[in-house]
Amino acid sequence: MTYLQRINYRPNMDQLPLADQAQLRTFFDAYGAEMLVYDEAVPWRFIEEVEVVPAPRAAGPAGWLVKKLFLSSIERYHVGVYFGPREAILPNITWEQAKYVVETIAYFAPQSIKFTGPDDLVRLTEI
Repeated sequence: MTYLQRINYRPNMDQLPLADQAQLRTFFDAYGAEMLVYDEAVPWRFIEEVEVVPAPRAAGPAGWLVKKLFLSSIERYHVGVYFGPREAILPNITWEQAKYVVETIAYFAPQSIKFTGPDDLVRLTEI
C-alpha cells in the first residue's frame, strides 16, 4: 500500500499564486490539533486516507466551454479526506492547492495515512 511520507517542514501557503491562496483560505485551514474543511473540524489523528482525483468535466461543448472560459484551461482536482465513517471533500482545486493540502496533512498527522492519487503530487512511501 502507498502512504504519505511524513515531512519535517510546514508547507508555506505563500508559495501559491495569490488567487489560489485567497480561494483556499475560504474553505481550508490547518493548525496543531485539526484542520478545518468548510468549517468542519477534522482531527489529524482520525484521518485514515487521502485521495486525489482529476475533477470530471462534462463531455461535449458544455464541458469545453466551462474548462476554457471559466477555468482558464487549468486542470482541477478533488481531494477527499476520509476519517472514520466520514469524509471531507475539497472540490475543484488546482494542482498547487492540492499539493499544499496533502503536504499539510503529511506534516501534521501523527500516523501513517493511505494515499491514492498521482505519484508525483507529494512524497510517498510503501509500508
